[in-house]
Amino acid sequence: MLVVSAPNFKMSAQIRSSAEYNRRAAIIESLRAGRSQNDIIWFFGYPKSTVYDVAAKYLASEKSKKGSANPRRKSHSKQKSVRTPAMIEKAQELISEDPGLSLTKLAKTLGVSYTTMRRIAEEDLRYKSYVIKVRQMLSEAAKMKRVARCNLLLNSLKNEVSGRIIFFSDEKIFSIDAKVNRRNDRWLANDPEDVPVIARTKFPASVHVLGVVSNEGHVMPPHFFQKKETITKEVYLRVLTKIVKPWMDTVAAGRPYIFQQDGAPAHTSHLVQNWLSDNVDLFWSKEFWPPNSPDLNPLDYYVWSAIERVTNKSRKPNVTSLQAAIEAAFANMDKCALKRACQRFRTRIEAVIEAKGDYIE
Repeated sequence: MLVVSAPNFKMSAQIRSSAEYNRRAAIIESLRAGRSQNDIIWFFGYPKSTVYDVAAKYLASEKSKKGSANPRRKSHSKQKSVRTPAMIEKAQELISEDPGLSLTKLAKTLGVSYTTMRRIAEEDLRYKSYVIKVRQMLSEAAKMKRVARCNLLLNSLKNEVSGRIIFFSDEKIFSIDAKVNRRNDRWLANDPEDVPVIARTKFPASVHVLGVVSNEGHVMPPHFFQKKETITKEVYLRVLTKIVKPWMDTVAAGRPYIFQQDGAPAHTSHLVQNWLSDNVDLFWSKEFWPPNSPDLNPLDYYVWSAIERVTNKSRKPNVTSLQAAIEAAFANMDKCALKRACQRFRTRIEAVIEAKGDYIE
C-alpha cells in the first residue's frame, strides 16, 4: 500500500522565503558593486519589478544614512506608500516636459519600481500609452477642401444615393516579403535563439492590385496589373471597361448603384470622367471625393489590412504564389465584417466634418 505523506507547508514557505531572501541579497550586493539595474536584470534574469523595488529601497537607505539595506522582505508591517502627492506631482512635471518618456525611464528617474510608476501614470494621472501616429501633413487649404467635399458626399448619401448599392474601389501594391508589426508581433519561446528571423529583400518583387467591394458585402476578384505597368488613363479605362463595369452590372442585376474612386490622376482624367458619365449608372465625380482621404475608403481602413494579415503572414517564394494568396483572401473575406466596415462610411464622413477636415484616426 502506497502512503503519501501530507505536504510540509512550513518547509515550503521556508524554501520560498529563503529564495526570496537570496534574490534580494544578490541584488543589493550587485548594487554595492556598482552594477546598474539593467545589468542585474540581464545577468540574473530577475523580474524588473523586483530589481527596481529593491534598488529604490537600497538607494533610499543609503541616502538616509540609517545603515545598509536589509534584504529581508518585510511581510508583516505595511510599508508606507511611495505614491505620495509630491511623487505624483513630480511624475506629472516629467511627463509634461517630455510625454515621450517611457515608464521605465520615468521609474528610474524617480527611483521607484516600474509597477509603482505604471500605477501613478494610469491610476493617479489617468494616462494611457499610445502609439505615435505618422500621417501626411494636411494644409489648412486641404482641410477646408476635405470638409467641403465631405458635405457634398453627405448630401449625396442623404438624397441621390439612398437605396443604391455603393461600389468602393482602390489600388494597393503587395510585396512578397512578410509584413511584421514591430510593436504587436511577438513570439513565445524559452530561448531567444528559437525566435524566427523575418528576412527582408532590398527590392522585393511586388504586384499592383485593384480591388472593388460593395456596401452589401460583394467582393470583386482582384485585378492584377502587369509587371512594371504604368497605370495611365488608357490602362485604367481598359480595366473599367472590361472588368469593373461588367462585374458591377452583374452584381447589381438591374438595381441602381453608384461607383466611388479616389483622386489618382488616371481616375480624374477627362477621358475616364467622361466615360464614367456616359456608361456608369452613377458615380462620384472628381469634384466629390476629398483629397488625402484614406480614412474614408473602406478598402483603405479595412479591406487591405484584412487581406495583408492573411497574405503577408509569411514570405512568398514568388509573385505567382502571392497572387494566389491574395485571390484566396478576397474569396474568403468575411462578408459580414465587410458590410459593417462599409456602414462606417457615413459616420466617418460626419467625423471629418466635425474634426474640421483633420484626420480622424
